Amino acid sequence: MSCLIMLVLLLFLLNLASSDINLGQFSFNGHLDVEGGAEVDSSGLLKLTNSTSLITGHIFYENPIQFKNSKNGSVFSFSTTFIFAIRPEYGGHGMAFVISPNNEIPAASAVQYLGLFNETNNGDSSNHIVAVELDTVQSFDLNDIDNNHVGIDINSVNSVKSAPAGYHTDEGEFINVTLVSGDPMQIWIEYNEVEKRLNVTLYPINLPRPKTPLISYKKDLSPYMHDSMYVGFSSSTGSVPATSSSHYILAWSFKMNGSTDELDLFRLPKIPRHDNGGIKQLKKILAITLSFTGLTLVLVLVFGFVLISRKKRFMEILEDWEVQFGPHRFSYKDLFKATKGFKKKEVLGRGGFGRVYMLKSQQR
Repeated sequence: MSCLIMLVLLLFLLNLASSDINLGQFSFNGHLDVEGGAEVDSSGLLKLTNSTSLITGHIFYENPIQFKNSKNGSVFSFSTTFIFAIRPEYGGHGMAFVISPNNEIPAASAVQYLGLFNETNNGDSSNHIVAVELDTVQSFDLNDIDNNHVGIDINSVNSVKSAPAGYHTDEGEFINVTLVSGDPMQIWIEYNEVEKRLNVTLYPINLPRPKTPLISYKKDLSPYMHDSMYVGFSSSTGSVPATSSSHYILAWSFKMNGSTDELDLFRLPKIPRHDNGGIKQLKKILAITLSFTGLTLVLVLVFGFVLISRKKRFMEILEDWEVQFGPHRFSYKDLFKATKGFKKKEVLGRGGFGRVYMLKSQQR
């Protein structure tokens, strides 16, 4: 009897110990760990960053996933797909799907490191991080091909393979897409344990999934991953508002040893029309611009009024015979100058209907 109780207790403990290791499929439904500038709203929309400068954002599925075969240590096949959108108000550094040993990355830096690494550990083999980046700023020190590309990262944001963002049609034509267009796009990331190949496919959600992947990279991921890993997303913003943006995840599913389910495009949460930080900055810029424009307009009007007044002051009204033969009198403008503006000290006498002034020419 005691042996039976011990056996039941042992089975219970084994089940408890393994309950935090996910061996199957999931779609995100609130079981998420959120860090940094990231947040999840009531509609299920995942927001990795906002318009704040120099921040990182991380969202991980709360349970680790069993990635390796315990018998031979090779990484199982896995598949994930998600729909993302990057708002076009600013041009941020981008975002990444990440497979990490931990569900937080406290030492990660913002800017070009996408919240994954920092200047010191970028390229360190002890990172054990595999990621697929959606990069929207070209960093020449990281050998980025352009400011709008998809890349496969292994322990470093110096991608082992990358390609301009876009998709292949069935006819073989390559169509470019803009990652920061603000339009929702879908991406598939699939690893085949037999072929040791990682495929990445990107396309707008209003089109069917392309048959040809954007990137196909043959590499055994086993040396770079632990038995159990966390999966999620990472992003970062830059040091100035021009490199800050909001990165959204609208839907996401993941599966080990098979192809994950298709996402329901009719139940996607709505992306906010504007970012609050962006609106505040836009209002500030508009206020400064309008104030400067208004001040300039007032100055122009005042200057124009002064010029017109001066012109009217010295304007002469000619009689008909003067128009034909020319004026036979001194102009008001000439008299004004000659009398120094009809000053009192130039008055010679008074009488009748006026005063007699001394002209400058009489003083010489």
